[in-house]
Amino acid sequence: MQIGSSLLRRRIPTAINLNLTVKTKQGQSAADRMILIVKYTGATILLLSVLIQTGQLFPNNDFTNFGCEECKLKENNIFSKPGAPVYQCMGCCFSRAYPTPLRSKKTMLVPKNITSEATCCVAKEVKRVIVNDVKLLNHTDCHCSTCYYHKS
Repeated sequence: MQIGSSLLRRRIPTAINLNLTVKTKQGQSAADRMILIVKYTGATILLLSVLIQTGQLFPNNDFTNFGCEECKLKENNIFSKPGAPVYQCMGCCFSRAYPTPLRSKKTMLVPKNITSEATCCVAKEVKRVIVNDVKLLNHTDCHCSTCYYHKS
C-alpha cells in the first residue's frame, strides 16, 4: 500500500510541471515574460491617459441642443435697413416626453401612451413698425413659452 501511494505522489508534480511547460513558449524565460507584462501594462496606462485627456477636452455640456442656440433676439436681415433694425426671436427651447397619466388617458378620445410637452421661442413684447410700407411686429423681448402652432 505504501508503494502505490508513493507513485501517486511522484506523478502529481510531474503532471503539473508538464502543464506549465506546455503553456509557456520554448526558450522564453521568466524575465522575458516579465518584460512583456511591463510593456503591456505601460501601453494600457498610456492609452487610458490619452482617453482621459480627450474626455476632459469636452466639458460636461448638454449636447442635445448642439447647433441650436438659446432663445434670444436676432436681427432679421431681410427686413432690416441701416438705422432701422428689425428683430425677431430665434433659438431653441426645451421639449420633453413622459408616460401619460392613467386619469388623463381615460379622458382621451384616442388614448396615447406618451405625452409630449414643448416650449417655443416667442416674443414677450413687440412694437409695431412700418418698413417699405409693410406693417411688421418688431420683437423687443423673447422667452420660452407654450407652443400654439404645431406642424401636422
